[in-house]
Amino acid sequence: MRRWCVQILICFAATLLVWPASALAQCGVERWSVKTGTDSDAFRVNLNSTNATTINNLRSLPAPNPIPDDSRVSPTETTVFVLNAVLKKFVRSYDADYHMVLTDDAGHTMIAEIPSPNCVSANSPFAAGIAHARAQFDAVFNATSTFQTVNVPVRVTGVGFFDYAEGQEGLAPNAIELHPIIDIVFTPFFQLSSSPQALTMAQGSSQSTTITSTLTGNFNAAVTLTAGGLPPGATAGFGPATISAPGGGSSLLTIFAGTATPGSYQVTVSGTGGGQTQSTVVSLTISSGGSAQLLANSGFENGSSSPSPWTVTPGVIDNSGYQAPHTGSWKAWLDGYGSAHTDNVGQTASIPAGTTTATLSFWLHIDTLETSSSLNDTLKIQIRNSSGAVLATLATFSNRDAAAGYRQVSYDISSYKGQTIQIYLLGVENAQLKTSFVIDDVTLNVSSVAGDFSMSGSPLSLSIAQGGSASLTVATSTSGSFNSIIALSAAGVPAGATANFSPSSISAPGNGSSTLTFLVGSATAPGNYNVIVTGSGGGKTHTIGIALSILSSGGSTQQLLGNPGFENGATNPSPWVATSGVIDNSTSQASHGGSWKAWLNGYGATHTDTLLQTATIPANATAVNLSFWLHIDTAETTTTKTYDTLLVQVRNSSGTTLATLATYSNLTPISGYTPVSFNLAAYKGQTIQIYFIGTEDSSLKTSFLVDDFALNVTQ
Repeated sequence: MRRWCVQILICFAATLLVWPASALAQCGVERWSVKTGTDSDAFRVNLNSTNATTINNLRSLPAPNPIPDDSRVSPTETTVFVLNAVLKKFVRSYDADYHMVLTDDAGHTMIAEIPSPNCVSANSPFAAGIAHARAQFDAVFNATSTFQTVNVPVRVTGVGFFDYAEGQEGLAPNAIELHPIIDIVFTPFFQLSSSPQALTMAQGSSQSTTITSTLTGNFNAAVTLTAGGLPPGATAGFGPATISAPGGGSSLLTIFAGTATPGSYQVTVSGTGGGQTQSTVVSLTISSGGSAQLLANSGFENGSSSPSPWTVTPGVIDNSGYQAPHTGSWKAWLDGYGSAHTDNVGQTASIPAGTTTATLSFWLHIDTLETSSSLNDTLKIQIRNSSGAVLATLATFSNRDAAAGYRQVSYDISSYKGQTIQIYLLGVENAQLKTSFVIDDVTLNVSSVAGDFSMSGSPLSLSIAQGGSASLTVATSTSGSFNSIIALSAAGVPAGATANFSPSSISAPGNGSSTLTFLVGSATAPGNYNVIVTGSGGGKTHTIGIALSILSSGGSTQQLLGNPGFENGATNPSPWVATSGVIDNSTSQASHGGSWKAWLNGYGATHTDTLLQTATIPANATAVNLSFWLHIDTAETTTTKTYDTLLVQVRNSSGTTLATLATYSNLTPISGYTPVSFNLAAYKGQTIQIYFIGTEDSSLKTSFLVDDFALNVTQ
C-alpha cells in the first residue's frame, strides 16, 4: 500500500515539473475578500475621494489586534490613499499578485500590491481599478517570479490594508500596505512636444503643428492623442490619432479656427497610453474675420508619408520627376497606369456660417496617351458631405482635356457656408492607354464680415422698497458672423444692494437672455440711481442703462430662517431638515462663511439629496425676499446635456410644490460662491417650505453647495 502511495507522489511531482508556471498560479487566501473588495464593508470605500499621505505617516498608524478576517478596520481600510514614493523592487507572487516594495527618501519601506484581475470578482468595486493598474504596470515592466530591482519614482493610489506580519520583503513595522493598488503612474516614459508651439490664424482658416512622442526607458504602448481647451467653434484633428506601440513617433495636429471668438487660447494636447497621460501646450491666436485659406497641406509638401489632413489612395502623393509639380517638390498624381484604376484625394473643411465668399481653386495638368476622341478616363471634382455622400459634381475632366502645362480652375462654393464638407477628387482610368491627372496648390479661400451683438433690457426702470427685490430681463442678439459667449456685469449699484445675473453670461453664439435681480438691503439709501449693464464678448462691448429707484420701506425688516449658515453642525441641523451627509464641514469644498454649509450630491453615483425649512410669512408683509449663496462644481464634460440638477422650490406645509423658483444643473457650474435671490411676496400669509432637491445620475459627479440664507420680510 505504501509503495503505491509513493508511486502516486512521484508521478504527481513529475507532473508539476512539466506544467507551466501559469498553470500553478493560485489566488490568495488570507483576508482575500478585503484585499479584492468582496467583503461586506467594500461599499464603505469611497473611490471618488483620495487622501494624500506619505510612507512615514502610514507606518505610524496603530496596527489592529486582532486583525478581522472578513471585515475592514476603519478608517484606514475604508480610505483611498495617494502616495509618492520610489518603486524599489517587485515580484510576481505565488498568488499572482504584483508585490511591490516602496521606499521614501529616508529609506522607510512598505508594501503595495496589485492582485491578478483573474482573481477578482466582477462584482468588486475595485475590479476596474485593479485591471487598470495591472495594465499600467505591464506597459512598463514584466513581472516574474524573481525579484527585480528598479528604483523608479511612482505615484500609487490604493486602499489601506493591514496584513499579517510574516516576514514579507519590504514589510512595514505595523504591516500596513496599499492593497489593492487601483492606479500607478511612473516617471514619464513618454513625453510630448509640439513644433511649432504657437499657431496664429484668422477665423475660418486652419494651421497645423507636429506633435511628437519621445520615449525613455522601456515603455511599450500605443499613445492616443486628444486636444482640450479649444475655443467654441474651433475643431482639431490628428493624423494619426493614435501613435502605434511602442508609442514613439509623430502626428500632425490640424486646428480649424471655424467661427471661434478672436483671442488667445492655450490648447492642451494630451497623450494617453500605458496607464499614463502626458501633455504639451500649443498657444493659439485667432484673429477676427476677413480672408482666410481653409485647407492645410495645400501643396502636399508634407510628403507621401504624412499626407494628413488629405486622405488619398496609395501612390497619389508623388515627388517623382516624371510629372512636374506646379510649385515645390510634391503634387497629387491621380491615375496614369494605363490599366483599370481608381484614385481619389480629399480633405474635410468647415465653412463658417458668416462666410460671404468661398472659392475652391487648384492647378491642374492633364497628360494622356489616348488617341481617340472618346471619353475614356475621367476626373470628377466633387463636394461631399461629412459622411461621404455626393452633394454636387462641380466639373468632370477627361482625356479629351489634355494640355501642356498647368492651368488654374476655380469654383464658387459659398452655398455650403455653415456646413462641414469634403473637397473630393475622383480619378477613374479604363484598361487601355493611360491618362494622368496631376493637381497641386489646392486652396479654399473664404471671406466674412465681422459680426456684432446688441443688448436690450425690459423694463428699463425699477422701483424697489428697502429690503425688497425686483427683476428685469437683459436680452442679446447677434448679427453677421458673431459667435461668442457674452459676459454680463452691472456697475453703479447703490451701497447695500446687489445685482445678480441668472445666467451670468449668454452662451455662444450670443443670442439669449438673462434675468437681472436687484436685492436691496434695508439700509440702502433711498434715491434714484443709474445702473450700467455691460455685455462683453468676441472683442465687442455694449451697455444699457437701468433707472433704479430705491423707496423708503417705512417699516421694519425681519429675517425668518433659523440656523441660516448651518453653524449648529450636522448633529443639530434644526430647524433645517436634510438628508444624511448634506450638512457638512469638510475642507473638500469650502463654506461661504463660518465652518459649515449644505452640500447636496457630489457622489458620482445615482443619488438624491433634499434640504428644507418651514417658515410662516406674515399677512401684512410688504416685501419678502429669499437669498442665499450658491456654488456648483461638476466633473461632467458635456456642454449640451443635463445629467445632474438642483431644484429650488416653494412647497406648502404638506409638501406640495407651489412653484419651482430655479433649476440649476451640471450645465451651469459656478466658480466660487454667487448670491441668488427670489421675491416671495406672493406667499404672504402662508406657511411654506423653502425646499431644495438635488438629483445626480450614475456617472460623473456634480456638487451643489448652498450657505448663508436669509428670508427677509418687511412689515
